[in-house]
Amino acid sequence: MTCLNMRERCGYLWYRMTRRKTIESSDTTTALNRYLSTFHLTFMGVGATVGVGIYVLVGVAAKEYAGPGMLISFILAGIVTLMNALCFVEFGSRIPKTGGSYTYVYESMGEIMAFLVGWIILLGYLTSGAIGCRAWSGYFDSLFDGAIHNKTVDIFGTINLGPPFSHSLDLVAFCFELTVLFIVSLGIHASAKVNFVLSMVSISVLLFVTIMGFIFGNIENVINKDHGGFFPFGVKGVIVATSACFYAFQGFDVICLSAEESKTPLKSIPRAILFELIIVTLLYAGSSFSLIMLAPVYLIDTKAPIPSAFAVNNIQWAKYVVTIGPVLGISNLSLLNLYSTSRHAYCMANDGLFLKVFGVVHKKTQVPLVGVMSIGIFVALSSLFLDIADLVQFNVLGLFVINIIISSNIVILRSRTSDSSAVGDSERKTMASKCQISKIIDKFSVVFLIFVLVVISLMASLLIQRTPVLSSQPNITALCTVILFWLLIVAISFIIKLKLKPPTGNSFKVPFVPLLPVIIITTNMMLLVYAIDLDGLITFSVLILIGLVIYLVLIIFSRDVMPRETVISEEEVGLMSLEQES
Repeated sequence: MTCLNMRERCGYLWYRMTRRKTIESSDTTTALNRYLSTFHLTFMGVGATVGVGIYVLVGVAAKEYAGPGMLISFILAGIVTLMNALCFVEFGSRIPKTGGSYTYVYESMGEIMAFLVGWIILLGYLTSGAIGCRAWSGYFDSLFDGAIHNKTVDIFGTINLGPPFSHSLDLVAFCFELTVLFIVSLGIHASAKVNFVLSMVSISVLLFVTIMGFIFGNIENVINKDHGGFFPFGVKGVIVATSACFYAFQGFDVICLSAEESKTPLKSIPRAILFELIIVTLLYAGSSFSLIMLAPVYLIDTKAPIPSAFAVNNIQWAKYVVTIGPVLGISNLSLLNLYSTSRHAYCMANDGLFLKVFGVVHKKTQVPLVGVMSIGIFVALSSLFLDIADLVQFNVLGLFVINIIISSNIVILRSRTSDSSAVGDSERKTMASKCQISKIIDKFSVVFLIFVLVVISLMASLLIQRTPVLSSQPNITALCTVILFWLLIVAISFIIKLKLKPPTGNSFKVPFVPLLPVIIITTNMMLLVYAIDLDGLITFSVLILIGLVIYLVLIIFSRDVMPRETVISEEEVGLMSLEQES
């Protein structure tokens, strides 16, 4: 291999890694069926959010992390999610294409970052799908006192292959996922109607819990005077519980993934995200407060917190009513999970970053049928043989990382251009016509400053998590160091502010940039540090490395999968400018 060939290969690799996708806001072409309204999108978000999280996490957060202070944790998690959602709303109001976070990152940070974000999201969907099927199976089998599981073991025996294989086959989970696959394959009409019915039942169950708590509850359980008060685990416990509760709010990304099946995506997506979060936050706050009123935190069963709270009060009939919630909630969650995964794979396939067959749309049903079938069968087989609950932490870590990246993108885009009908197209015109060294330096300096800010935020979060900074007797040295870190963050934010351009246009804009994105970055970093452990970090790193290998293989075996005119790399900007000057 000659040096010239090596230079060409390296140049092509750099071009692929740094090129950015261009999408016109007026581009509404799609092979999918534009059926969804703001109403449909809102309830899709509610259905994807109100799943097993609230029915399980509420007990863990109350009994093991925060006590009655869990109510504050849910409110804080809702506020953090709302701040994160504002960044998604800005992108959603400008980009009318399926893909969500993956597409938004492709617009602003380039192909390599887009692929890694897409890879994290794809793995998260697949693991969530399998875990959801197993959770549904467990709830369903509990209605028969475990008879299905026992009969399966009697017939097929046990599996002793060790992790990640389960000890026994889960035929109920397998059949359940095949049923979900059939519904999603029918098209968006069927999926939307089933989702609406299941969402309304889930909302009704949580409203029922809220009302029953105010009728039969005791405010003394909230005060918790004899067992540590409202904050028995202190401020640190509330922060840890907030990290856990944060996962229960995730699901609005399904709205972003539905852009190409929305009638008016630029208007419907921002509205649906905000409506969904308001509904979910009110439901969670009401039901969690009622749970605390119904039973002292030390009597709550973490495996079935809401039914156990009714059992403590001897309200047996209500106990059976609320068992409907998890079953239908997980059913809806699994339905929307398969829908989201197939649309996500469809988007990556169209960009040449996944197998092309996943981008093929069935003419009659107007769904990516091959993707739905392949992903559904994979999830069904995984739930049949594997016990991958240990990968839940990967999902949580991935959520925080993606939120940090998206909020960083808001600042980066504001430093590049004010606004346009197309993010990438605007950058092409602006930078090609004004390719001055100072402009390029300014642009890269903002990226560098954001990187430094993220690193400092990580260091400050680790220091707070590992030293008694938040205790009544804090470590003075650690406290002073944390204050210094925060002063550096404020100084960097001020420098970034000087480099930003004023926003224009009619689309929604995140307010108080860069202040709000910086708050989002630091808050997500803090919650990330409290949520992750060493095993989770190792798992995350290994899966990211596997993703990088897959990306390199895709580049080697598919040159110029995406037409060059649809993207623009940093290197091409300079070349375009030189051609104009000559």
